[in-house]
Amino acid sequence: MAPEPLAGSVEEEVARGVADIAEVARIADVVEACALVAAHPERVVPLVLMAASTAQPESVDTRIATLDEQAVLRRASVLLLTDRVLHDDLSLSVDRDRLHAVMTCPWSPGILAWHARAQTVRWLSTHRPTDPRTRALVAVDGRPVAQPESDLLRLLELDTHEVATQLLAGVERVLGPRPRLLLPAGTRLIHEGVDVDAVLVVLRGRVALDHASPTGDLRLHHDSTGSVVGLLSLAQQQRAFFTARATTEVEVVHLSFEQLDRALAVDASLGAAMAAVSIRALAKRLRRADQLQVEKTQLNHVLERERQQLSEALHLLEQARLDLVEQARYATLGEMATGIAHELNNPVAAMLRATTYVGEDLERVLASHPQGRLASEIFAAERDRAPRSTREERAARRHLEAALGDIGLAQRLFDAGIEDPDRARALAADPPSLDLAEAVAGIGSAVRNLEVASRRMCELVTSLRAYARPKGEPVAGVDLHAGLEDTLRLVAHRLRDVEIERRYGDLPPIRCHPGELEQLWTNLLANARDALGDGPDGGGRIALITDAPDARHVRVQIRDNGRGIDPQVLPRVFEPRFTTKQGAVRYGLGLGLAIARRIVDAHGGTIELSSRPGCTRVTITLPVAGPPDDEDIET
Repeated sequence: MAPEPLAGSVEEEVARGVADIAEVARIADVVEACALVAAHPERVVPLVLMAASTAQPESVDTRIATLDEQAVLRRASVLLLTDRVLHDDLSLSVDRDRLHAVMTCPWSPGILAWHARAQTVRWLSTHRPTDPRTRALVAVDGRPVAQPESDLLRLLELDTHEVATQLLAGVERVLGPRPRLLLPAGTRLIHEGVDVDAVLVVLRGRVALDHASPTGDLRLHHDSTGSVVGLLSLAQQQRAFFTARATTEVEVVHLSFEQLDRALAVDASLGAAMAAVSIRALAKRLRRADQLQVEKTQLNHVLERERQQLSEALHLLEQARLDLVEQARYATLGEMATGIAHELNNPVAAMLRATTYVGEDLERVLASHPQGRLASEIFAAERDRAPRSTREERAARRHLEAALGDIGLAQRLFDAGIEDPDRARALAADPPSLDLAEAVAGIGSAVRNLEVASRRMCELVTSLRAYARPKGEPVAGVDLHAGLEDTLRLVAHRLRDVEIERRYGDLPPIRCHPGELEQLWTNLLANARDALGDGPDGGGRIALITDAPDARHVRVQIRDNGRGIDPQVLPRVFEPRFTTKQGAVRYGLGLGLAIARRIVDAHGGTIELSSRPGCTRVTITLPVAGPPDDEDIET
């Protein structure tokens, strides 16, 4: 592909080179080339010779790209003939591996014919290896019949051992026969860090190259050692970087530096063999080094992935350890609470009895007073006064103020428990009696407070002892409402600002583990309280609803009017250690609902949870007959 008259000379010389294997077609440009192959799609094109000159402004990349539009031409090798000294229009072709040779124009006679034939034969051996005409051009081992003309390239076409044999033969022609050394496995042929002043030609056996490191000897080369050991270090006149060690029995020929120098000086042809041996050894070691680098990179990636997995596993273990510590702390607190409840039980009961006795004794003492009737009435009224709302107290006090017309006096009489206007006027007119009424009312109020506080303490201790009761065997005849009330008392500090709505139905007593169920109610009430949030507007409400759906089951529903649970989170709330603590709904350690499900499952019941904004409902259904068997409940 060249303009006239260059095309004629190219055709003439190329035809001489490939006359027996190909036909030469002379065309002017790439457009004509594409048209030609399009008209004859059955033709095979192994080689395209393309001329480029300073007179042709079109870039070579563009011309080759145009050729590649035809599949037949896209497979052909491209040989560029150019008279230019510099090309900046070949980057795309080089990047796509579409440039196979470049020749200067004009060329020496015969060179173009030789090169065109070599390229054509190489293409045929690669793309048409089974063609009978190709077999006549290619040797049995796949190499072209035409061997390189230079000694170095010819030797590089040979096997490494064969090159070493030729090298040794040349050396023996100069120095005479060399003795063979037979060495057992483990023999060190070259020592690392020691000056190299000889080479060893390995005729038989295997040799490995080891390098010492702080972690031990590293074997970097074995199959890539080469047939001549020590040549590279000798050529660089450096100390050996490796220790060459026989891994099998080896047969070698020892050549000192002087002997090798003498042989090369006498027979210059040995230089090509020496260069070929060196190049082959370097190529094998370089390939091995590249392979090691690839393996090192891959191992680093594997190690990094395993390091991340280990880090994640360590994090999980640490989290599990913290959870165990937390559980152990709660277990300890539970034991302490049980002990404290046991120790408080008797003193609190004694305090309640003593308070009752003190009240009865005071009634008798006050009855003996000169105004015993008045004192007894005021003491009894104040001691038994039922709690009233602030609104009711404010209304009663205003009624008394209106009757007396004196705010201060009305406050004194109201604090003494006097709300009847007529009686208030009588006491106001008798200051000694008013003083007695105020004193007796104070005593009655104190006794009432002592009795209420003592009774409250007794109830808390009783509830705490029931909560901490060992699981043991299932207990029959358990009142679920009593368990719910015990739990409400224990978590009353958390529900202080929450409206509790009780809608208890008729429930039969059931067989169950009471302590486990109280833990269940505690977890559910705590979650419901967390769902309400801590907003200043209040309005939080939790409803406890019980009924019996059939004769064999009881049902407990706990509802709250909180913000609800995210639908994406809802399917995972029963998973152990799943928590949305940072979100709107907090689940603490993420164990509350998981424990709740285990307790319900162990009792043979079911637990369901539904949620939407303003209504989250947990429904627990339990069998009246109790757990199907006495399985342990792991909490």
